[in-house]
Amino acid sequence: MTTPRFVERRKTCWVYSPGGHLTELERATQGIHFEDLYHVTFPSGRMTELPGRRVHHVCHPRRAVVRTLWNAVQSAFILLRERPRLIISTGADVAVPTLVLGRLVGARILFIETGGTLQPSLAGRLAYPFSHLFVVPWPEKLRAFPKAVLADGPLL
Repeated sequence: MTTPRFVERRKTCWVYSPGGHLTELERATQGIHFEDLYHVTFPSGRMTELPGRRVHHVCHPRRAVVRTLWNAVQSAFILLRERPRLIISTGADVAVPTLVLGRLVGARILFIETGGTLQPSLAGRLAYPFSHLFVVPWPEKLRAFPKAVLADGPLL
């Protein structure tokens, strides 16, 4: 294990879909030690790889209005209980309610657009107006997100 180059002391929330989005988030934050970190995601087999971590499960929206509203209610309760100062996400749809509501309760929002496609993601398009910092992995994505920051090096 390498020594962290940076220590983040603010209470931090990682919100993501398990699988590729979690992998992108882990890669993007390599070298950062989070003193107070919790996770928001939906249940999946990948979660067994996160022993000892604080994980909150919310409903997977699957682009359904009722499921998205239920996710928002669950996310609101988690945000009010945890009170994060920083929320970091790579998407996908499971993250959007936490990002929007997190902004409303005063958290700093960092969204890292997925590198899996050159097209803007739906989660990215929804999160962009609420993000304090929006990072894209490809110059092509700057057309869709003109205020974004181009990552210096690969995130994958």
